[in-house]
Amino acid sequence: MSKKNLLTSALVLGTLAATATPSVVSAATTEDASQAASQAGTEQVNNKSEDNKTNIIAGSNEKKADTTVANSATVQAASESVANASKTTAIIQAASGVTQAQQQAFLNTAVPMAQKAASQYGVYTSVMLAQAILESAWGTSTLATQGHNLFGIKGDYNGAYVTMPTSEWSASQGWYTINANFRKYPSYYESFADNGNKLRNGVSWNSSYYSGTWKENTSSYKDATAWLQGRYATAPNYASSLNNLIQTYNLTQYDGNAETNGGSQTNSNTISVNNTNGSYVPLVAFNSDGSAKKITNRALANNTPWYTDQTKSYNGHTYYRVATNEWVEDTYLA
Repeated sequence: MSKKNLLTSALVLGTLAATATPSVVSAATTEDASQAASQAGTEQVNNKSEDNKTNIIAGSNEKKADTTVANSATVQAASESVANASKTTAIIQAASGVTQAQQQAFLNTAVPMAQKAASQYGVYTSVMLAQAILESAWGTSTLATQGHNLFGIKGDYNGAYVTMPTSEWSASQGWYTINANFRKYPSYYESFADNGNKLRNGVSWNSSYYSGTWKENTSSYKDATAWLQGRYATAPNYASSLNNLIQTYNLTQYDGNAETNGGSQTNSNTISVNNTNGSYVPLVAFNSDGSAKKITNRALANNTPWYTDQTKSYNGHTYYRVATNEWVEDTYLA
């Protein structure tokens, strides 16, 4: 198997059927996240979930992994055994031939972008950087060089994508290779922001899917990496591999306030929404030609706050992005 190939779980995503009444998404609050975790039969884990004898972090009992993400071959190699997990750095270097100068160059470019995105979405810069390093081999993977895609997120970004082979798993066939589209970003920043949006706003069937990575729900980055295991990647040593990178490169030093070209970026980019004429706030998606269409199977709960990272003007209104291609009209701002 080529080291550039991408690997992913074969678990099948549940699909949301379009109905007359959309599925109403509640705001991503700590209370809601706890309730969602309880309903899903999962529980938030903390640093005590790490077994020092095996270096395997238990994570949660989540049965439905996020298959909108394909993990790199480096992730697979680093997670196949306890010995490999403890030598994550060496595995990344061997897999990509990356030098210390390349590592520093990647950090020089990536850190400010990761800080800005992590601050906006209320997650750990250190965790985002560790994921990016592990998933993209310090930005040297084909996906990273061709599409600035550091996290293996599938689909397209504003219509742009890179088609690459990726390995899928099924019980009947084992590993097999297919071609899949992966998002192509104009720069690393959009990749970090997209990952932050995913961690904050979850997946189509559960907006609190990654709630255990939010700073307000954690006591340290280790809680966040433990939550990612079994969700973002099914490999049993995924969390300890991330922890190894964070500790080796002292990535927690970047978990402070973000500095951007425009000054300080904070978590204050939130909007509160309410529909005074209905029981939920409708959403729209924008087509590639710039036109808008109503989303019929998802909506936002009334009187709830949401993170937003972009605005768009259309037909005399401003629309606020609350997910990758889900926007709320300014008339619904509370």
